[in-house]
Amino acid sequence: MTCSKCGNELKDGMIFCPVCGTELSIVPEFVPEIEISIEESLQDVATVISDKDDETPDEDVSDIDNTEDLSVASDTTDLSATDELGNTEEKDVRKMHPLFAALYIGILIIGATALIVFLGVMIYHDNSSTYQIKKGDEAFDAGIYRTAIDHYEKAVKIQPDNVEYRRRLADCYISMENIDMAVEVYRDMIVYDPNSTLAYAQIISLYESIGAYDDIDDFLQHYANDDIRAAFVDYLAYPPVVSHESGSYDEAIILTLTSESAGTIYYTDDGTIPSESSNVYTEPIYLKKGKHLIQTFFKNEYGVCSSTETYTYDIRAEAPSEPIVSLESGDYDKPQLIRIIVPTDCNVYYTLDDSTPDRYSRIYGEPIPISDGITHFKCIAINSNNVESDVVEKEYRITVVTAFPPEMGLIALYQHLADKGYIKDTSGNSEYYPGRFNYMYSEMRYIGGRTLYCYNEYYNVGTGVKSMTSNVFGMDCNTGEVFLVKKGNNDSYSISPF
Repeated sequence: MTCSKCGNELKDGMIFCPVCGTELSIVPEFVPEIEISIEESLQDVATVISDKDDETPDEDVSDIDNTEDLSVASDTTDLSATDELGNTEEKDVRKMHPLFAALYIGILIIGATALIVFLGVMIYHDNSSTYQIKKGDEAFDAGIYRTAIDHYEKAVKIQPDNVEYRRRLADCYISMENIDMAVEVYRDMIVYDPNSTLAYAQIISLYESIGAYDDIDDFLQHYANDDIRAAFVDYLAYPPVVSHESGSYDEAIILTLTSESAGTIYYTDDGTIPSESSNVYTEPIYLKKGKHLIQTFFKNEYGVCSSTETYTYDIRAEAPSEPIVSLESGDYDKPQLIRIIVPTDCNVYYTLDDSTPDRYSRIYGEPIPISDGITHFKCIAINSNNVESDVVEKEYRITVVTAFPPEMGLIALYQHLADKGYIKDTSGNSEYYPGRFNYMYSEMRYIGGRTLYCYNEYYNVGTGVKSMTSNVFGMDCNTGEVFLVKKGNNDSYSISPF
């Protein structure tokens, strides 16, 4: 197709000439049935005209000059002709009258047919989704979004289940920065296709573009099915899931709080409403004998907070007896061992840094050595019902007179073992083994009337992994003498010179 003004070659679908800017005249596409109707109407007109010509009588015009009077009678008017010219015109009128009538009727039929055709084309276009989409695309490409929306809405009305038409309509609203209407279009799309991940993703993307994360959470909570919510769980803020429901328990419980997505869990256990300044959940909550009120909520990484949930617990289990610590608090001038009597059906857990012990602290198994300095000792007993005893606290202040620190003793130990041929050199290499021996300070102990620095022995085979041997060397912290430390029965120790 070419431009009628400048002759420029035009592509299909253009409505303006890109060279001269002339608006193109687009001829409507005719419906085949209407075209057939037009042809039949024109054939009828031709038949009428032909019939009228056949019915016109032949007249002898040779006798006109001999006739003096000619009168024409009609139902409504009498005409008189006084000359030959008038007589001839009257005959022409009588002769042409049927043709004029036929043409008049034909014109009326053609006009009516054209009107019918025009209305038919308009009705056809209004009910053709393909035509509406085509015109909508043309308007969208030209940036005439309001017109494009009109066409897309008509196409959607014709085919409401066509998600592609709705997507184009939403794109128009997005181009107009009308986020609310774009969201509504995608929501309508979900009505026809509840499993349309695309529609949900587009709505989330639109809300995310304006930072409306609360709207995302609300939308998914109320409109999405389980599969969709699972696909977009990171945008949701569900309340934390508790390991134990509210109720009465005959044993202490370890309460855990979990979330389904990344974020932070906040809680309180003192009856106050939790906020972002409340306790941050990082480890299980131990609920011992008594009544407990736990309130908690979750905040996801997008800043959306869940509702606050409240749980009540009544723990009726009896607490075990306190552990009995043999070493009393006080001042000492040499290293000591802390021995504990463990209550029946219990484990004892302890700390040495003044922190409160729990089931994740070090478990007592053998006497605990304490050396130079101040030690804040705490321990608890926990029975098989997870019930804790009261905390036992002790404080020890030990002052030991030494000639040198344990670091210097370690250097002297390497030299002594090399001098004795136990190791090849002070780096710990051996004459008999491919690996190397290492020694590390562990503790200060009072054994056999001597205060000793104790060093554990490790063997490194060269792979970077070292394993502890059964040998423990002790060095007198005043004389520098080296001993081999042996553990006996009943937590007793003995030493022998090395």
